Amino acid sequence: MNAKVIIDVSGVKGKKRVFAYEDHDTFMVGRLDDCNVCIEDDDYLSRHHFILEVNPPHARLQDLGSLNGTYVNGRKVGGRDVDETPEEALTRHKYPWVDLKNGDVIETGDTHFTIIIQTPDQATGPVRCQKCGRVVTTEIGAFRGGTYICESCQKTAEASPFDLLQQFLADKSSMHKSVDEAKRVSQTGFSGEEPINFNDYDVIKTLGAGVFGATYLISHRPTGKHAALKLMLPKISVDDAVQERFLTETTEVHQLKHHNFLEFYESGCKNGIFYFVMEYCNVGNLEYLRRGGKVQPKFLILSTLQVLEALTYAHNEGHVHRNLKPQNILLNTLNNNLITKISDFGLSKSFISNGLSGMTVTGMTAGSYPYTPREQVLDFKYARPQTDIWALGATMYNLLTGEFPRNFSYSKDPLDVILNGEIIPVRARDPDIPTDIAEIIDHAVQNDPANRYQHAGEMLSALKRVWKRQK
Repeated sequence: MNAKVIIDVSGVKGKKRVFAYEDHDTFMVGRLDDCNVCIEDDDYLSRHHFILEVNPPHARLQDLGSLNGTYVNGRKVGGRDVDETPEEALTRHKYPWVDLKNGDVIETGDTHFTIIIQTPDQATGPVRCQKCGRVVTTEIGAFRGGTYICESCQKTAEASPFDLLQQFLADKSSMHKSVDEAKRVSQTGFSGEEPINFNDYDVIKTLGAGVFGATYLISHRPTGKHAALKLMLPKISVDDAVQERFLTETTEVHQLKHHNFLEFYESGCKNGIFYFVMEYCNVGNLEYLRRGGKVQPKFLILSTLQVLEALTYAHNEGHVHRNLKPQNILLNTLNNNLITKISDFGLSKSFISNGLSGMTVTGMTAGSYPYTPREQVLDFKYARPQTDIWALGATMYNLLTGEFPRNFSYSKDPLDVILNGEIIPVRARDPDIPTDIAEIIDHAVQNDPANRYQHAGEMLSALKRVWKRQK
């Protein structure tokens, strides 16, 4: 049996509901009808009172700056004084969250939420950290198995891309089994018929680092051919079934072929770290290109048209990126032409949905917050074309203005900003932005998905009309 988190909801008026989760998901409680549990007639509740993130067998709660607070086993979590604003309360409490365990009771007004965590009946043997070797059974839970890198080693790897790379390249054949030698499931010609032997490659430099890992420029020593090596470090223990499912899902997405998609050569798992060998883009990404400034509108239109061409193809095939942002839009030169390519297609989406990211909504992974549409917080598994539309609109907005569609600040909980923050029209940031471009961006970043472009093809047609007028 898989681990399961059950939320038993009961109220004084006799209403009772039960929610069961076996996969990574979120659970929202409040007075608004977009919450999983909407209690309109309870004056104790705020519009969005608290969010509960589950990644079985783990669960975590975060109060969203509610007026009255949330109680866990009788202890108040979050909340604010009557004369405090949510921002003042969040500054004082600093985004409060609490990890939950089996039997915990959450109280909000007249409603109780009992947490029931079910785990497999059979215990596994002791699990050791793939890096330091210490027993981590207590850290991951007595009923979980698979490969795992402990929290201490994870923090070290996150702080140092070099340390992550050393962990990946280390020869630990005696410590872990090869998954078909590391479950290599995708080979499309970069290394011929044989899987890549990383001993034949030099690591030139780090190309970028994020919350899930890092990317490196590597060079094949005999031929001098360059590629990019992306490493993704799971936050949880990973058994063979999850490992195979993640690699299979990402391989299926990488079968999509378009000249504006980054080409993937090989993928696998080694020393508890997922790896992807892919095409190297020699210019960099849009975030790097502007170097803290702003991108000129004409250049942005040309790049965005190429992105939309690829997204239109992907949306037609039933695939959604879900993590578009400037860092995932790369630039490459070919025959003196500048080509825009989308990277990481399907990687973040599958990494998160398989629970490999740990707690991402309440876990303060702030890098993607500004490009996250509201529905992705309310409906964690929401992944439709409109999700990509919002993220691309927010990307254009940021590249043109240096700002985001919503006002984020150190004193505000980013989840509260996403849920309740006002969308600022892009020309309010910079009145010099051409009106026709501003109309496209403002249409793309509407809070309600129904009010946006419904498909990348719609946004592509609109932007083409703008480009024709400017030529």
